[in-house]
Amino acid sequence: MITVKWGPRGKKTWTELNIVTCEWSGTENQAARQLQFTLPWNPYDKGFNNKKVTLGDRVKLYDGKKLLFSGIVTSREKTATIGTASFSAYDYMHYLLRSKVSRVFHNTTPRAVTVNLCNQVNVKTGKLQDPKINISRVIYKEQSIYDIIVAVYRKAYLSSAGKAKIKYMPMMSGDKLSVVKKGVSCGVTLKQDADILSATYHDTTDNMVNHVTIYNESNYKVSVQQDKKLINKYGYYMEAYTKEKGASASQKAKNLIVGVTKEASVEAIGNVKCVAGKSLKIYDKATGITGKFYITSDSHSFRDGVHTMKLELSQSNNMEIGATEEKEDD
Repeated sequence: MITVKWGPRGKKTWTELNIVTCEWSGTENQAARQLQFTLPWNPYDKGFNNKKVTLGDRVKLYDGKKLLFSGIVTSREKTATIGTASFSAYDYMHYLLRSKVSRVFHNTTPRAVTVNLCNQVNVKTGKLQDPKINISRVIYKEQSIYDIIVAVYRKAYLSSAGKAKIKYMPMMSGDKLSVVKKGVSCGVTLKQDADILSATYHDTTDNMVNHVTIYNESNYKVSVQQDKKLINKYGYYMEAYTKEKGASASQKAKNLIVGVTKEASVEAIGNVKCVAGKSLKIYDKATGITGKFYITSDSHSFRDGVHTMKLELSQSNNMEIGATEEKEDD
């Protein structure tokens, strides 16, 4: 059973809300999850129990006793007519997305950078992946805290090779920031005529990178990594990479190669395990959507006791790029 609880800012009390509709959603990029809900509203009846939910108040979404969402009300809309009032809330990730800093880091790790930055905006940290790499020196100017966290963890991903290549994703667990392995299975299988209400499938070269030019710090071309089969079939989609000290330039360039992206959109009976950043299995012979897919965005709708979801899926598990580094002054 889905419930939404409301906690007025500055108070310890929590009240269960009588929601009319509720939508819980998120994407794999800019990963603050959103909760939108409507409440009964009657501005003319003094005896009507209009809940005085205000900006900055806390809300939580539960599935039974399981906490799905914890966040802050950031917008509301009321009307002069009898009906419903609408509210939107974001989880605590939005503080990291909307807070920009300029920082220099040296002789540190992605985990240490994350803890340091979260402390600046009073966001708690939970389980943080701890890749064993050292960041010798990096400069970020006027970049969001979220993008910096993504960027330092991407350094760990680009430095890894083979089966050890781990893609990372920041996400909130309650009011604590976690950095998790991206693309881990949510344990759900969707099947035609059982769970799937509708589905579409398409493939695209919009994300393709098949030729990476490697440059040194003086911007001179050093070498190239490329996929000749992709180039011969689709033409050149080029990327540039500047060598970093203590890292394998060829391996990092290889990690930038991206082939054809296969994508799908699915509407199905809802399952709260299906969230952006996770993977699932799907079998739909009508569209040819079969096998493992990664959830790039999800939207869960709860109305009149019915839970449905819309999922955007991809067969590629891509990691965000994050913040742009500043060059050292000459």
